Amino acid sequence: MSETERRALGVALETNRRASGAAMELSRRAIGPAMEAERRGSGTQIADDIQRLGGVQRRSTTLSRIERRGGIGGQTGSGVWAAPNVGTGGGIASPLTEADYTKREYWPDGILSSDGLFNMPALKTLVMTDNDGASVTVNFAKPVTPAKVP
Repeated sequence: MSETERRALGVALETNRRASGAAMELSRRAIGPAMEAERRGSGTQIADDIQRLGGVQRRSTTLSRIERRGGIGGQTGSGVWAAPNVGTGGGIASPLTEADYTKREYWPDGILSSDGLFNMPALKTLVMTDNDGASVTVNFAKPVTPAKVP
């Protein structure tokens, strides 16, 4: 094979590759719009098919007209402002302090450990004083007796 023939064959192959590359590019570019058209068309196509099967014809109706009404005129309002009460938050002023431990009350049965070996005193009432000097009483629920261990 001569050099001229080889060059001619190379040019033919290059032209062929360029043509097939351009065809593939056009094919890839056409895929996107085709998919969009298929998606858009399928939504209305399914609805149209269901309408045809059901035999129900679509009716276009218009909403009834509502008469316009007048607006509300401007008015002057008034209110009465009362200053907030100072120092009456209604809560407990922290910290709480236990002034007299002898005011503690205990449940008579106490609380039994889960293994049943220990019986500890259980608080019933605890009297404390808050930061404002008010008395605070904390009431505790009666302890539950644990189930017996076999």
